[in-house]
Amino acid sequence: MNITTKNGWRGTVIDNLLLSIRFRSSAYYRPELRAPWGFSIDDRGPTFHFVTHGKCWIEVKGVAKAVQLSAGDFVVIPRRDMHFIRDLPSTRTVDYFNFLKSLVPDKDGAFIVGGKGPVTRMVCGGMKSENGVTDPLLAVLPPIIYLNRKGENVASRLRVTVNQIFEEIGSGRNGAAAVATRLADVLFMQAVRDYLDENIDIAESGWLAALRDQQIGRALALLHENPHQPWTVDEIADHAALSRSVFADKFTKLVGEPPLRYLTRLRLNVATARLRSSNDKLSVIANAAGYVSVPGFTKAFKRYFGETPGEYRRSRRKRFGLRRR
Repeated sequence: MNITTKNGWRGTVIDNLLLSIRFRSSAYYRPELRAPWGFSIDDRGPTFHFVTHGKCWIEVKGVAKAVQLSAGDFVVIPRRDMHFIRDLPSTRTVDYFNFLKSLVPDKDGAFIVGGKGPVTRMVCGGMKSENGVTDPLLAVLPPIIYLNRKGENVASRLRVTVNQIFEEIGSGRNGAAAVATRLADVLFMQAVRDYLDENIDIAESGWLAALRDQQIGRALALLHENPHQPWTVDEIADHAALSRSVFADKFTKLVGEPPLRYLTRLRLNVATARLRSSNDKLSVIANAAGYVSVPGFTKAFKRYFGETPGEYRRSRRKRFGLRRR
């Protein structure tokens, strides 16, 4: 089943969310791990782990159940959640990036560590989101996305993109890092879309259940299509054919945050994209994102990002060597 065609509002929201994916940098590794081994990974942004040989266990802090991975399995940790990956659930772990300081992976990110036990080979990647805390997709995804090898078409598509990433990294061409990061966007989109395809009709709670819900799903589509509108909870509830209190309670329970907080992230996501890609005045960007004044826009922006819109724009231009035309 294709989730983007079954219901119009679902397609609207899914397309909008996938288009919001934008990473500003990425790094990749190809570890060969001999048991016993174990690593912890913390506060590094979205990461993925693709098992190409052997088995291992992954556990996300705060999630009760560890998941065993086998060759062909692919997992994504969509936010910055600490997670543990090891040969057995009982194996002690060390910080992955501190450990890497004592190693020198080759140009393809390959290295060999561990003991003398069974071998697990993996492809691992870490990305930094351009939109950070306002990214509407990262905020609504579960702590772990698990795509197992039983979905052979899924694994095949992801494997092709992973191979393209490493081909680009190994090419030595100018701009290889930038191209690899754009391919990370594609890889993440593929993984998330496959996850949504597999789970949207069976989710009993959370954002997927909200998207399937006739009333809350249509409200989500309304907000994604028109984030610039001066919405009130009463107006959104009216479109959903619910009373204000019932709508607000149902939306918060399913989506995980109140309607206007969700709307704020959508608006700021629109603003960050425009700050990076245009020379528009702040008043124009503020208006396009649904803010009636630059001070109101600046206050909301700084609360989320810790910097003003102008500082955000200048830092992005400096990073990519762009100049004002």
